[in-house]
Formats: sequence, structure tokens, C-alpha cells
Amino acid sequence: MSYSGPPYQSGPYQPGPPPANDSNTLSIVGIVLGAVAFIFCPPGFGIAGMICGFVAKSKHERLAPVAIGVSIAGLVLGMVLGLLVFRGMYGG
Repeated sequence: MSYSGPPYQSGPYQPGPPPANDSNTLSIVGIVLGAVAFIFCPPGFGIAGMICGFVAKSKHERLAPVAIGVSIAGLVLGMVLGLLVFRGMYGG
């Protein structure tokens, strides 16, 4: 008597959901760029952080929404802080 292997399963192949990405590298870079945007060059660092966050979101990284949020906050609050400092210095 020989072993013929497992029984045949009928029906189409059902793939599972895509695995979540365990790497959060782009998300962390986006968070750091967003935090730096509070003080230094908000348009440059804030937009770069948002791009990293959106790319991380497309790769299904867990911290991507945090990176996008911090980058947007860094962009907006950095611009407001810069405007207030500029008006205070030059009496606008």
C-alpha cells in the first residue's frame, strides 16, 4: 500500500490579504521630517515628510498615517510660527 498524498481540494485558489509591512522606515523618516519642519524650512521638510508618508501608506506601513499627520502639522504650524516671527521682527 503506497501513500498517494493529500486529498485533492476543489475550488479556486483564494489568496489571503497582503501581509502587513513590518518595516516602518519611510514612516519614521516622514515623522522626523515633519518634526523638523516645525523649526527649519517648513515647506521643504513638511512636503518631503508628506511624500514619505504617502509612499509608506502605499507600502502598507503601520505608522504611515502618523507620518502624514505630523508632516502636515509641521508644515502648517511651522509656516504660522515663521509668519509670527517675521511680523514680530519687521513690524508687519
